[in-house]
Amino acid sequence: MLFRKTRPLFFAALTLMALTAHTPALAQNLKSGDVTVLASYYEIRGSDCLALRAPRVVITQNPTLGKASIVQTRGQSSDSGRCAYKAVPVSQVVYAADQPGADTLAWEVKYQNKTLGTRRYSATIGVAPAR
Repeated sequence: MLFRKTRPLFFAALTLMALTAHTPALAQNLKSGDVTVLASYYEIRGSDCLALRAPRVVITQNPTLGKASIVQTRGQSSDSGRCAYKAVPVSQVVYAADQPGADTLAWEVKYQNKTLGTRRYSATIGVAPAR
């Protein structure tokens, strides 16, 4: 199973009632064999807290030392604001570390809301040998 050793690294969520902050490039250290969620995205309409379809996420630069995949699941909105703890569809970027070294990947997130549009993100991950 892909999720045997899962460690969340960061969570990105956008609402339609607030401006989005740019997610900085991510630098994290893992061990060979680790599997982690690099990012989770959802979209919720702020005026009535309506959970929308999960944003479309596409890997634009594949990692060379591991594997990246997009997982569709269900989760909860953030724990603050008027729409806190709302059940939402979520798109996640999942990374499985295979070999030691520095690995880089990139992805884009396409939102239904035209104002948010398409956002691009990247991550650099340090992978240490498994013990």
